[in-house]
Amino acid sequence: MTEVEKNPAVVAVTTEIATLESFAANYAVATVEQFNAGAADLARVKGMQKKLEETRTGITGPMNEALKRVNAFFKSPADRLAAIEQKIKGALVAFDNEQRRKAAEEQARADAAARKERERIEAQARKAAESGKVEKAAQLEQRASTVVAPIIQREAPKVAGLQMRDAWKFVVEDPAKVPREYLVVDESKIRKVVQALKGDANIPGVRVYAEKVAASSAA
Repeated sequence: MTEVEKNPAVVAVTTEIATLESFAANYAVATVEQFNAGAADLARVKGMQKKLEETRTGITGPMNEALKRVNAFFKSPADRLAAIEQKIKGALVAFDNEQRRKAAEEQARADAAARKERERIEAQARKAAESGKVEKAAQLEQRASTVVAPIIQREAPKVAGLQMRDAWKFVVEDPAKVPREYLVVDESKIRKVVQALKGDANIPGVRVYAEKVAASSAA
């Protein structure tokens, strides 16, 4: 048995609940008298629920306060560590992005140089063809087709324990264009309208109806 189960207040309230369980085991309302008595029975249960909650918070309240103090104490250093982490990650990403930018520039220069060389050889091939040197023109065209730029790679060095990967994200730019299957009905907003307007609520695609419930006025 845990310390909570041994607590006198907990023992008292659970005993009372067990008594109520036995009382309600075969509970039924078949007469007007039983219906009238139901209000008192419901009030008794509501009172028991309140007592149970007070017993629970009497135990968990001090625990929650202690937890809040501990969490508050550790929040500041945790936030500082998170800021340091983001600063280091930002520097690593910036370096990796710079290497990729330089590689893209070098690739563009290499592609331009290769294209220029191909065009030079192709011009020679055309002159050869115009001069009737068919075989030489074919050789030059073959040579031009083999001129390609080297693949430039300038990535950050591989380091054990560090991975540079793409984190795919998104921004909703035009909600009206988002397909229906990606939309979620705001039931909370609908519930507020129905509770306010009741039977007068008129929301397309929503059926509003009333359902009888029993409620106790007991505090």
